[in-house]
Amino acid sequence: MDSVAARLSQTGTWVAAVDLYHGKYASNLDEGFKLRSALKEQEALDALGSGLQLLREKVGGKAKVGSMGFCMGGGIALQGACNLNMAFCVDYYGMIENVEQVNGVKGPIQLMLASEDERVTPWAYQQFLPAATKYKKRVDVHLYPNAQHAFHRPNWEGHNAEAAKDAWEKTVSFLSQFK
Repeated sequence: MDSVAARLSQTGTWVAAVDLYHGKYASNLDEGFKLRSALKEQEALDALGSGLQLLREKVGGKAKVGSMGFCMGGGIALQGACNLNMAFCVDYYGMIENVEQVNGVKGPIQLMLASEDERVTPWAYQQFLPAATKYKKRVDVHLYPNAQHAFHRPNWEGHNAEAAKDAWEKTVSFLSQFK
């Protein structure tokens, strides 16, 4: 997360990297699942709300602040956009349980998907996008062929450098409209 925040700040974007786990880090996937399962929705929303408030204080009250995340963090970013007054959301292959909450989204959503993601991509097309259409929400969808879930994650066996580069460029361009 820190490297993504650092890369975003290099583009001139203000960033607050929210610590959902109060300094705890998972050393493996099982520990990560335990931390995630212990996280309550309201705790995540409270943390995002604190980041939102901090950025508005630092940048100015009229700042256009949104959320961004990857995988589980993408789902949390989307959850925040559904429940907090955010100007936008960038969701890299994350999902929310109750797609009807998309009714609360105030700004556009950029959704990055992988064609070989057997869980998130079907959810997006079968559940999320119909709900977003129902509530007349703007969603910019980018589906990357021959890409797996977490394609943007470097040093991972499913990393797809070409898809990651294109997705990042699209994200930076999308975020530029909120500066």
